[in-house]
Amino acid sequence: MQRDRPGRHTAPPASPRRISGRIIAIGVAAVLVVGAGIFAVVQLTDGGAQSQPGTADEKATVINTDGAVVDGQQLTTALHIKANNVKVINSTVRHKGTVAIRVFPGVTGTVVQNTEVFCEAKGMVGVGNGGYTATKVKVHGCGTGFQHYAGAPAVVTDSTVDDQPYKVSYAFSESGKKHPTAGAGLVAGPVKATKPWPGPDNTGVPAGTELTPYTGSYVITEPDTVIDGKILTDCVEIKAKNVTIKRSKINCKNEGGMIIRVFDELVTDASVLIEDSEITGDGEGLGIGFGHYTLRRVNMHTLNEGPRVSDGAVVEDSWIHGLVFTDEKDHQDVLQTTGGTGMIVRHNTLEAFNPTTNDPFNAGFQLGSETVDLIDLLVEDNLFTGGNYTVNLRPDTKANKVVFRNNVFVQNSRYGPASNEDLPGVTWEASNVYLDGGKPVTHGP
Repeated sequence: MQRDRPGRHTAPPASPRRISGRIIAIGVAAVLVVGAGIFAVVQLTDGGAQSQPGTADEKATVINTDGAVVDGQQLTTALHIKANNVKVINSTVRHKGTVAIRVFPGVTGTVVQNTEVFCEAKGMVGVGNGGYTATKVKVHGCGTGFQHYAGAPAVVTDSTVDDQPYKVSYAFSESGKKHPTAGAGLVAGPVKATKPWPGPDNTGVPAGTELTPYTGSYVITEPDTVIDGKILTDCVEIKAKNVTIKRSKINCKNEGGMIIRVFDELVTDASVLIEDSEITGDGEGLGIGFGHYTLRRVNMHTLNEGPRVSDGAVVEDSWIHGLVFTDEKDHQDVLQTTGGTGMIVRHNTLEAFNPTTNDPFNAGFQLGSETVDLIDLLVEDNLFTGGNYTVNLRPDTKANKVVFRNNVFVQNSRYGPASNEDLPGVTWEASNVYLDGGKPVTHGP
């Protein structure tokens, strides 16, 4: 879908340092002297909630004292931060598990500085899951060096992943950014989040799930097929009704094509439910299309575009992010409608803005169709980032009962949060607000 504005786009551990902190005891529970006169209770735990599939016996050192400073330590467990304003400095974390340094949801003020992280298992995360500041941090051997998302953004500076520079910020820094100023006198309202935003903690394959290779056909023709706990390495064609894919990973590199294609226009009642799964394009492809699918708690990333949204499509509680730039002529979107009726987009984190490349791409949601009307579409409770316009409606869109309400917008688009949202047939409620300050998003240019 095009729009009327151009867009684009390892060494053994050393002895513990004793600078301002030292370990007094270690075991199931320990006391760590941290900072000036601050004592933090440190628990060595087994397992616990994890953001990625992993082993159930993973060890973790837990910091649960506000203001703790972990200084000059050598850790061979994961470091779990469950308190506010924690600093990790001059330390080394070496771990074999899922996330080496993990900042838990709702925690604020975490700073990691002058620290090295070594991942010793495939697919690990170095520093995650978000809501932290990292400076002069070196990450080695991790599948993902620094993990973060719009619901818990990170700022990473002067840091490296496998000796390559890494920098991230959720503030769009390109010159010429424009945001509409209409409604300056409106009173800011609360940011309404019915539950935690989708991200690495609550989307994708659940922790502890044992995945095995999928050996069946990638063209699904048998009704009521269930695929559970599998690794799929090719694109999937849905040509049957009531197909279910759950607790699985799907990876397919399909330039210009779809990773999952529902042939609802050819096969009567063709449909699929995908939940608690991860979908990746290895840098190419579109997520899923066109209609009669449900995505629930899906982590979709590293592809050119996200789902196409048509008849009966439902996208909820999912995290769609990490678009990969192709070339200047492409207009890449997280979601794009192709017309149709009876569609729901509810409580997702939809990240058009890529914080590691400072690229807003085209849109978080591109709406309109040259041939088919857009009827009965509900868009509510989503967290949006980026885009030239974050929500962009074609001016020729033929809409009926299209409703936007209770959506939250990060101010890092190129031109503004929305365009043409006052078209006939579109209801844009004042409950759509900016994340920063809660000010209503009103009609822009």
